[in-house]
Amino acid sequence: MKKFRSIFVLIFIVVALFTSGCTEKNLSAEQIAAQMMDKENSTRDYSYTMHVTTYLGGEIKETESKTLFKKPNMTKSIVTEPGKENQTIIVSDGKILWSYTPDTNTVTKIKISKASELTKNDYTNIISEFLNDTNVTMPGVENIDGRKTYLLETTPKENDGDYELIYKTKIWVDQETWMPLRYETYNGDGSLTMRLEIQDLKVNTEIPDSEFKFEIPKGAKIVDLGEIRPPEELSLEEARKKASFKILTPEYLPEGYEFNNTMIYNNSQFSPENQRFETVELTYTKDKAFIALAETVSMNQSSDATIMGKGEDIQINGIEGKYLSMRKTKLLTWKLGDVNLSLCASLEKDEMLKIAESISEKI
Repeated sequence: MKKFRSIFVLIFIVVALFTSGCTEKNLSAEQIAAQMMDKENSTRDYSYTMHVTTYLGGEIKETESKTLFKKPNMTKSIVTEPGKENQTIIVSDGKILWSYTPDTNTVTKIKISKASELTKNDYTNIISEFLNDTNVTMPGVENIDGRKTYLLETTPKENDGDYELIYKTKIWVDQETWMPLRYETYNGDGSLTMRLEIQDLKVNTEIPDSEFKFEIPKGAKIVDLGEIRPPEELSLEEARKKASFKILTPEYLPEGYEFNNTMIYNNSQFSPENQRFETVELTYTKDKAFIALAETVSMNQSSDATIMGKGEDIQINGIEGKYLSMRKTKLLTWKLGDVNLSLCASLEKDEMLKIAESISEKI
């Protein structure tokens, strides 16, 4: 997930760079982050149509969405999938989030919690982290649908030899509006994995508030979920009292890492019984580095979270699992009894395996 979050972060970084006229190669991540925030602060509203095509596992999937956004937190998305006449609609006026699923003629209503809003400092940290891991170059100028664009490419600064999804990125920035018109990602073999195209982009057009008022379709079933609050940070003792299963902990941690917090995610409030799950996430930190251990129990035991489409087959104490390297981030997944485990950290493979092997079902 972190990779795809970085995709959209990069788009805004590029916009900030060109809008400010800063294209020097020695510009620091902190300077770029600050200029991105300046650009974002001048944006009152925007709208666009986005077409996304993914090429994964021999399958091609396409989606198209029309998106509107108005500060401080009004959003509207209309998603269309090929072969479907009806459209999924998600609308928020900043207080209530409405989601309409046409296949079941169901409307979901959620009261938005202020605590769920991201802070600017969090966003700036994401940008700096991404820039520190990549090299950004401008190979030249190209035409996209009759418009002149700057073509930029990114590659990782450190090559760990394993890029299943994203190795190189290309982004085309419109010379007139300084906004991205196309974005592509390639894996380590040079194969295209995703193409994102932005069309009919408009900025600061004074979108009226009425665009974000949702009208319930006739005959639709309404599911009111009330207020969904983000999970709170708990101590290990508090989490053990609240979790529905025994929380597993590693006996080994690399030097300097200490327990930070635990969070519990439970979807029982808004999902049918056969789709319910509970996840406990333990975080260990050392300065800015972290180790995240997620443990999930699903009501539908046929759903196995240890299965990844790609990754290296590994053994953890004789149990089959998967190992995936994503630039600096490494991921291990395996299963102990009914608990699916996922270990994520920026550590060497041997250290990841040592942590995983120290986790057991024994008390």
